[in-house]
Amino acid sequence: MILIVFAAVALLGFVQLVRWERRRFLARGLADSWLKVRLSSIPAAVFVAILVVVPARSTSGMEGLAVFYVLLLVAAPLLWFGMHWAAGRLVTPALSFADSARIAVSPLAYALVVAGIAPILQSIAWSLARS
Repeated sequence: MILIVFAAVALLGFVQLVRWERRRFLARGLADSWLKVRLSSIPAAVFVAILVVVPARSTSGMEGLAVFYVLLLVAAPLLWFGMHWAAGRLVTPALSFADSARIAVSPLAYALVVAGIAPILQSIAWSLARS
């Protein structure tokens, strides 16, 4: 139950982050472009996951783990940001690289923040559950 509550709160937090991001682009008249690039994150995430997982799974032993880490730390970020940059260039009005990079980095930064907060909240939740 604790994990379900944490996942729900994290999802609500991400929704708030997306709404805040949308308001910022709406104020600049780029809401339509923002939405198209934000929606392009879904196929980009699938493509990046396939790029990392398939070669790592097809390589046996400890070399597979090495392939996974190299692809995750080198190829995946380049492809993730490159796909967002390309999507930002294709929309009308086109987004700058900085705008596309902000759109690309926001879910990653949010995931890192949530992962950093989770251990702190876990100890608090277990204390509340025991009492």
